[in-house]
Amino acid sequence: MELKRYQRHVLRDLQDYISLLNKGGQSLSAIYAEYWRQKGVEISENPSYLHPYDNSVRGVPRVTLKVPTAGGKTFIACNALQTVFSNLRAGMNDNKVVAWFVPSDTILTQTLRNLQDPNHPYRQKLDALFAHHVTVVSKEEALRGQDISPLNLKENLTVFVLSAQSFIENKKDPLKSCAYRQNGSLQEHADAYTHPEAKIEGADPTSLIQVIAQQCPLLIVDEGHHFNSTLRVELMKNLSPRLIVELTATPRETNNVISFVDAMSLKKANMVKLPVVVVNRRKADDVVATAIRMRRSLERHATEAERKGGRYIRPIALLQAQPKTETDSVTFDKIKNTLIKAGIPEEHVKIKTAKINELKGIDLMSRDCQVRYIITVNALQEGWDCPFAYILASIANRTSPVDVEQILGRVLRQPYTENQPDRLLNLAYVFTSSADFGQTVDGIVRSLLNLGYSRKDFRSAEDTLDDEISTSQSGSAAPHTSVGAGGQTSFIPDQPVQTDEEQDPLGDDSAENIKQQIEEGSDDEVESIEDAADKMGEEYEEQANETSDETNTVDAMRKQHTYPMQEEYREEGKQIILHQFVVKVHPNNFFSDEWELLNKERLTEGIDLSQKDSDVDFTVTEQHETLIDLQKSGEDYVPKICHNPKALDDVRMQFTTMPIKQRREQLAGKIVQRIRLDCVPELQIKEYVQRAIQGLDERQLLFYFDNTEDAKDRIVSKLDGIMLEYRKRKFEDWLNVGKIELRPKYKMLDKVTLQKPELESVGKGLYVAEESGNAFENRVIRAIAECENVQFWHRNSQHSPDGFCINGFINHYPDFIVYTRNNHTVLVETKGGHLKASEDTKNKIWLGSRWASLADGKCRYYMVVENEPPEGAITTTQLIQYLSELK
Repeated sequence: MELKRYQRHVLRDLQDYISLLNKGGQSLSAIYAEYWRQKGVEISENPSYLHPYDNSVRGVPRVTLKVPTAGGKTFIACNALQTVFSNLRAGMNDNKVVAWFVPSDTILTQTLRNLQDPNHPYRQKLDALFAHHVTVVSKEEALRGQDISPLNLKENLTVFVLSAQSFIENKKDPLKSCAYRQNGSLQEHADAYTHPEAKIEGADPTSLIQVIAQQCPLLIVDEGHHFNSTLRVELMKNLSPRLIVELTATPRETNNVISFVDAMSLKKANMVKLPVVVVNRRKADDVVATAIRMRRSLERHATEAERKGGRYIRPIALLQAQPKTETDSVTFDKIKNTLIKAGIPEEHVKIKTAKINELKGIDLMSRDCQVRYIITVNALQEGWDCPFAYILASIANRTSPVDVEQILGRVLRQPYTENQPDRLLNLAYVFTSSADFGQTVDGIVRSLLNLGYSRKDFRSAEDTLDDEISTSQSGSAAPHTSVGAGGQTSFIPDQPVQTDEEQDPLGDDSAENIKQQIEEGSDDEVESIEDAADKMGEEYEEQANETSDETNTVDAMRKQHTYPMQEEYREEGKQIILHQFVVKVHPNNFFSDEWELLNKERLTEGIDLSQKDSDVDFTVTEQHETLIDLQKSGEDYVPKICHNPKALDDVRMQFTTMPIKQRREQLAGKIVQRIRLDCVPELQIKEYVQRAIQGLDERQLLFYFDNTEDAKDRIVSKLDGIMLEYRKRKFEDWLNVGKIELRPKYKMLDKVTLQKPELESVGKGLYVAEESGNAFENRVIRAIAECENVQFWHRNSQHSPDGFCINGFINHYPDFIVYTRNNHTVLVETKGGHLKASEDTKNKIWLGSRWASLADGKCRYYMVVENEPPEGAITTTQLIQYLSELK
């Protein structure tokens, strides 16, 4: 497995940065600025895609490599180890120790397995780079002292694959955390420390974290944008790293980016299927039928390509079920039954959800595999990879928002990382049935952004068949496609058809309708989609070929949709400094600022769950009386619904025969593994869960053993409420004693990067272009723009790391920032529909009002609702009246 061209560029950027580090003589901030200055960018200009150096981990160089999803971040990281150890003058230990942190248990298992497998390309690369002197260990293996003697650490590359959560320090008693407590298996390390003066306070000399920290390790952080909480930053400080290298598709303000990769680079390297072609259908039946016919057509294309010398491909369609709600919308079991009744062989259909995994043990890339349809909700969001996945079909009510963010990345990977001779096999396809196609496209664009891609990486082929053809699917008319420059689409609205499917997308007759469309439908529809997709793919390939291979660092981000301030508002816009909450801290030296921006995680520090209510509602309703049994399938077990199970399998039988105390301990362990709360030590969570389930009887223990995710959700919901209440109370206390103050901190950006389509035909925007919102938000801002007393406004995006946040006990991103002609700054939050006075709404109103009262006499906060405003909120009419009368 060789490096792609863009991956070599990333490693070259890392080496360039290390070269500047080795010269020394400057602060880390100055080195970072010099690095970008040599590439033609001045950090002082504060472009929207770069920020001044973040020095949270003081004295330790910390850099980020921005690589989109499917760009091979893990392989880049493997090669980066050699780049660092061969070039960085550490000035510390000359050994090669790596602490490799991953964001979840799923990724932990996957990364550890791949790095330990001598036949996997990742391990083969490490063996080649370090002459087979490589040791990869888990936390559990390290705690036993396995393969990490002082001699091994000195002679080998040693990679600790770790979860950050399991290393978060227990603030009340650090020695209760297994990584911090005494460990006789590691005694020989304590006798050989080379930096005994740099021991971690509160950690036993023989603890695992002490051993790792004494090696001054290289830190590799996967999904580095998640590594900015107070406790995780403290963890990085404790480990005394020589260098921190973070990899992410979506950098945040705390990420010191030194290398950018754009989607075009991945396309040229045959890593991804792009563009994403989006097709909107009339209803759910049509989505399923079109997905089936399109998948079959792609398989015919793949078979023909293989006959001509290509490699084996079996296209797979992912069918995204809507989560089960009170109205019992389309669920995975209903979709599977519909497919089978419509004529799809049962062996072609598998379910993959949080509770059911029919894919376990199946090699989807094997020629012997029969799987062609995978039904999921969002369980494919991480740790799952199958390049044969080509189609994502979202099946939901027409009026339900389409959320494909969690699994869109699953259809992007290119089979064999090779360009296929048939262009249709180089693209990804998304089918929806949304009544508001514009909103659907917004969601897909946002999903692409969150995967490290951009607006230009999708195309739209919108179906505008008339009702008669849409119903029968047997006519000869073809879908109309209208594509503008840069992939932007000129929409011809799909008129909603009020049918029963609005409430139940797949009805009793859906299987027959789908079957009829498959068997009797004209080929014109699929051919039209393929013709449009082929043209879109050709256009995208031309754009990729015109892109220089040298643009992955700076120009890649400059090409995004960035817009400066309007010239007429620039002078006043630059003068606006919005107030944010700051907290008093103890400075490390005379030059440190004793006031820092408040992070809500800081308000959770010190929480003692042992004193908190653990009364969780574990009532098993009649709806839940059905047990989910484990049924043997080949060499594995898969969950199956069992209404009246006559016999329990071995796993459940073993559980039921345990003493009840041991059953509670085992269930608690299963639940704790699923809870990820960075701000709470793992031991506290475990003790809380044990208390919460203490009162469960034997029937409830068995039920939640089968339905552990349900138990986890109930406990997390309770913990969320406890922590919110704790943060709010501490926030008020600190305000009252002056530990928190409100100070002018946030400056309006010179430029903004839009993450949604532009809002058209609305004047007075602060920037050359502003983001569109939902229908109600757009109506509100149009009314604001027409108010004579308003000078300009800005759409404040919560999806952007640069957006303005009222940073209290919650992070509140108001929808709009409005500036009046008489210099009032007004924050506006909007809530459409029939709004109930939820706790979230009340908290936002309380925090916004508190912010306005503490800022100055020229600041206001309003929550605007569409109908019947709750206490503290107002209507759009009242808002315009207030804006007009502000003096």
